[in-house]
Amino acid sequence: MKRAGLCFLCLSALWACKPMPETSKYEAGDYVVYRYSGSYRPEPVILTEQVLSKNGNKLEILVEWSSGKEARAWKQFVTDTPFNRKNNTVDRLVLLDGGKETELPNEGNADLFKLYEGTFLIPQRPPHHVKERRERLKIGGTEYLCDVKEYDTKVLNKRAVMKSAECADFLWTHAGAEYRDLKGELIYGAEVLEHGRKK
Repeated sequence: MKRAGLCFLCLSALWACKPMPETSKYEAGDYVVYRYSGSYRPEPVILTEQVLSKNGNKLEILVEWSSGKEARAWKQFVTDTPFNRKNNTVDRLVLLDGGKETELPNEGNADLFKLYEGTFLIPQRPPHHVKERRERLKIGGTEYLCDVKEYDTKVLNKRAVMKSAECADFLWTHAGAEYRDLKGELIYGAEVLEHGRKK
């Protein structure tokens, strides 16, 4: 699922040899709202993802993106596997515009990354792991036990501290992340505003 966050790619040469799950932990109606903000762009991005339908591990997801006066929406059809989640892989991508649906070629995932513009920030050098701790965090109003990892890296020509939260019981792919410069100023932040299941 998105994937938003930091564009980490984690490839596995053995993935094709492992049995694919026949179902998904997501259900129709599951949704999440993210906010992406910081000095990396002039206006925050609000991103909403909602599962419209589910058939085994096949999901149809509505994504709505807005920033300032700009807005767009699309559907992505995905096969929910660990590999596809980590690599932002979709089966089909359909742009929604005034009731019209246009399927995008998405060659090399190019169209998907254009649509998600503003929701990720790629470091200029591989993040170096510094420390890790376990703590309880409020994610979208709900408390979770999370592993918080801290890295030293560089973004936008600045040395930065990157933090990411992995919460085993949180449904969605990422629970939040941030880059701060050495003065503590926020360069990029991804936070969950709300999540749940619509009836």
